[in-house]
Amino acid sequence: MGLFSSAPDEEQQKACLAALAAAFPDVSERTRKQYAASHKFKPARASKALGESEKWRAETLPRAPGPDGSDGAAAASLLFTHRGFDHHGRPVFLYYGSSFAPKKWDADAVMLGVVHTLEAGFAAADAKDPTNDGCCVIIFLMDGGTKLDMGLAKQFSRLVGAHYPGRAYLALIYPGTPPATRLWAVARLFFSSEIGEKVVLVKQKVEGRKTFEEHLPEETLSLVGIDSWDKESPPPPQ
Repeated sequence: MGLFSSAPDEEQQKACLAALAAAFPDVSERTRKQYAASHKFKPARASKALGESEKWRAETLPRAPGPDGSDGAAAASLLFTHRGFDHHGRPVFLYYGSSFAPKKWDADAVMLGVVHTLEAGFAAADAKDPTNDGCCVIIFLMDGGTKLDMGLAKQFSRLVGAHYPGRAYLALIYPGTPPATRLWAVARLFFSSEIGEKVVLVKQKVEGRKTFEEHLPEETLSLVGIDSWDKESPPPPQ
């Protein structure tokens, strides 16, 4: 056997998907495929991960993030927001971690708010186009990176990796300056090798805006506030 394992063949993929379909008939085919691919089409691993995630969803999603002004709702609205769709109808989320004040909030409550934001964004994408690929684009906005809460970023990455595998299609890290490497060191944890190759460190000014335009339509750019980011201190999302 060589140093690297070979990619799963078609029969292995079919066997894994059949096993997941039998074990989780109420889970969508798209979700089963995402878990299978994320776990290299190994039935035992994929089944265990999907089972744990379904248990987590049953326990987590019924819990409301709280009314406006509460930890979950207010904090998540500062940290993580749905900002429209990309050119292919994927939801676009903005992670505004560097201007977030995490010590003021309970991390679990914040993550619950993030979960509801993710669910709402994916639901909006499905309503807009039921045939979309189930993935999303995440923009990580770093305002210098000096206030980035690494613990919260790691918790975010673990949440996405465990319960939304394969759903992060692209990460746009802005601005793509040296401090951005701190955020990328965390963000890369929840990307598969294929997705990891699609991470883009976006430059500032005109060149950076052209990069955004490649992936996002103008209506989403206006919601994200791209034009305002050329200033030294970008305003927080509204």
